Amino acid sequence: MRITKLTSAILFCLSFLILVSASQNKGGDELNEEKAIQASISQFVTAYNAGDLEAVLAYYTEDLIKTRQGGPAETKAETAKRVAGVFERFRSRVDVINDEIRVSGEMAYTRGSFRVTLTPKDGGESQVVERRYLEIWRKENGRWRVARTMDNAQ
Repeated sequence: MRITKLTSAILFCLSFLILVSASQNKGGDELNEEKAIQASISQFVTAYNAGDLEAVLAYYTEDLIKTRQGGPAETKAETAKRVAGVFERFRSRVDVINDEIRVSGEMAYTRGSFRVTLTPKDGGESQVVERRYLEIWRKENGRWRVARTMDNAQ
């Protein structure tokens, strides 16, 4: 079942990138939507850095598929469990750099990089994780959320 989800996520991402790449013109609406997505990313960073699991999960759609470097594809429930464990064991900080945000109707994609610093709550040296990411966004009930996301080492 995980292979099917991963294949589905990859096909979804590729199809969407082809669709968005075909559109060259950016009107005022697209720019406003890009700003809305940028604001959403900033809110995610704030929530993550505060260890606010509920606010972090609000960033994702219910049918999320998250594919992380070296790991199996995750559902939203699996992501919630993993991130809860991270927040339990570490003080976490994420910094995000957006290289690209593109919008086409009710769909969008973002591409960039992030750096997560994990400091053990019980002491010890911090760990740093640096990755590139690609996210596919969907607008639901007026709010942009991430439906598919994948990352890999820089």
